[in-house]
Amino acid sequence: MSVQTDHKVDIDEARRKLAESLGPAYRVTIASASALKVGRPGVIPAKVQLDWSEGATSFRVSTTGLILSRLIQTGFMNPRIRRALKESFP
Repeated sequence: MSVQTDHKVDIDEARRKLAESLGPAYRVTIASASALKVGRPGVIPAKVQLDWSEGATSFRVSTTGLILSRLIQTGFMNPRIRRALKESFP
């Protein structure tokens, strides 16, 4: 599932707004020119991939790591990350 905006969002703005929305319990870092890592202490971070098209940005949240980390991400972290993205980029 992805979250889409109707405007272009650069990686720095995405990191800053997502970090503000998630709060201090989550760490948001830039993984590459088009991806963020989002996680909590002790859990392998999820990946947020940014894809740009003309005048729009799409955010895709995916799991990483071993089976236990993927279960934690799928059940708890990823839904919260998606909500934060929807709130930050309406």
